[in-house]
Amino acid sequence: MRYLLLIVDFLIVTLSWAVSCWFFLGPLSLDELIQASKISIPVLFAVKFVFFYRFGLYRAILRYAGFHFGITICKAVTLGSFFSFLIINYPLNKWPMGLFMMDWLITLFLVGSSRFVPRYYSENTQQEKGVGKRVLLYGAGDLGDAVVRNLLKQKNEYEPVGFIDDDPRKIGRKVHDLPILSAHGDLEKILKKYRVDELIITISSVSSDWLRDIFKKCRSANVFCRIAPTFSDMMGSNVSIKNIDITDLLKRDPKDLDEKQIDRFLRRKKILITGAGGSIGSELMRQALRFRPKKLLAIDNSEFGLYKLEEELREQIREKKAYCKFRFVLQDLCLEERVDRIIQAEKPDIVFHAAAYKHVPLLESNPFAGIINNIRGTINVAKAADRHGVEKFVLISTDKAVHPTSIMGATKRICELYIQNLNLQSHTEFVAVRFGNVLGSSGSVIPKFLDQIRKGGPVTVTHPNVTRYFMLTQEAVELVMQAASIGHGGEIFILNMGKPVKIKEMAEDLIFLAGKAPYKDIDIQFIGLRPGEKLYEELLIDETEKKTQYENITIGKITYIDWNRLDSTIGDILELARHENKVQVLTAMKELVPGFNHIDLPRDEAAVTNVVSLPLKSAVSVE
Repeated sequence: MRYLLLIVDFLIVTLSWAVSCWFFLGPLSLDELIQASKISIPVLFAVKFVFFYRFGLYRAILRYAGFHFGITICKAVTLGSFFSFLIINYPLNKWPMGLFMMDWLITLFLVGSSRFVPRYYSENTQQEKGVGKRVLLYGAGDLGDAVVRNLLKQKNEYEPVGFIDDDPRKIGRKVHDLPILSAHGDLEKILKKYRVDELIITISSVSSDWLRDIFKKCRSANVFCRIAPTFSDMMGSNVSIKNIDITDLLKRDPKDLDEKQIDRFLRRKKILITGAGGSIGSELMRQALRFRPKKLLAIDNSEFGLYKLEEELREQIREKKAYCKFRFVLQDLCLEERVDRIIQAEKPDIVFHAAAYKHVPLLESNPFAGIINNIRGTINVAKAADRHGVEKFVLISTDKAVHPTSIMGATKRICELYIQNLNLQSHTEFVAVRFGNVLGSSGSVIPKFLDQIRKGGPVTVTHPNVTRYFMLTQEAVELVMQAASIGHGGEIFILNMGKPVKIKEMAEDLIFLAGKAPYKDIDIQFIGLRPGEKLYEELLIDETEKKTQYENITIGKITYIDWNRLDSTIGDILELARHENKVQVLTAMKELVPGFNHIDLPRDEAAVTNVVSLPLKSAVSVE
């Protein structure tokens, strides 16, 4: 190919010079032209060849020739013509300036044509091979231009039919001969009119609300929807257009996240995180590392979870060249003396208590293990934190603690009550943060649905009307740290979870995102609510809440209970659980949590002991 281009360039140089001479010197015979140019043509070719070679005109892959290569051609031809003029014309000055100008112009046109014809031929040959999916691009900016260039090279797979854009200045114009349509029209009608098979979003930054709206319109029109990577992603390993996933639709970036406040809270502190191998605990470790703590202590009773976390964080530190001391402790939190020794030895400033059994149906089949692990583990860590002067203790709670119908929810509510009331008599500040489900966590419905879809279905949903709050793990942990940084003790912070999501609709979306039709390609079956599950979750025990300076964080009503009664009842609960007396242990739990409504509670159970509240911290209330 290089030798062919060399021959073509020689012919171009000769032809350009001959045409320029004929135009400026008048008609010349071949002999006269040869005689007049016997020095000029070799000099022209030699000089121009040097510049063509130095600028890479013989190394380029021509079917990828683009705008920047066109600029390179212009520079090479211009410099070659300029220096040729100096060498040929300087001694005698016998050739007119206009002749060289015309020679430059003709050479530029012919050299450029010879380099861009292969690309034109390649693209049109691919188009003739067959028409692929009809694609509409949302966004006619730089990213849209880059994506459509790539699609035009794959005409056998994709056929771009146009753009839609929100900018009124672009409407009616064309990019790569493709029309730009108004996004303010009816998207469903545009998709139908242009017989679109796929919509690709080519906007660098979009909100999840906007994306959800576009996705719903595409789904109603049975048009597959994907999203292009940003330019920064293109520079990395992820260069392909990606399918939209459920995290894109649910992601929310906290607008009022105050990283300076979090930095003041965490920097140069010793931080202990229980349940560090789980989804929330491991994300707490990752996020805390950003704020340069003095030491991170990770506790978990899962050997594999702790091993994975250790490998990940040590690699992260090596890559970022950050410095932080670590300690990874394999420990059962129900062993009080061992937990106490760890906290006494390490003396952490902050404890994030994320360890708990969280899978609702599994705890219904193993209630005593759930009660002992969740309540005993929390009490052991909280007592040790109080005893050894921990600055702040943060309990990770759940929306299932509100009017609980499950063992798991009731245990978490008891943990909330315990740390709220321990705060009354401790120098440690005890706070809780309550939120709903996090995507992708252990036991989450999303991985289960995806696995069922991969296997061809059916996807099993408990009830057509069941709803849940969902939040991305990263977002939840950012808000947990934000809430913890402003707590003074006794508060239950409630994270704004957005709108509840219907699980049936989420299953339908996941099937559609996998390129399948719900109920047609993959069926959805309703199997009924499992033990302990509710149709919908709540975040408030009542409507009383107090706003904070942050839009996404509020404070729920505080419940104070006589400490002796609370401590005694919890002791009874743990003892009854140890002896596996289910009815009695549930009855004792309802004594502390009147809103607890478990299926195995005696229906005539209405005993709620009168409570004598401690006259501390002024306001006293009973749930």
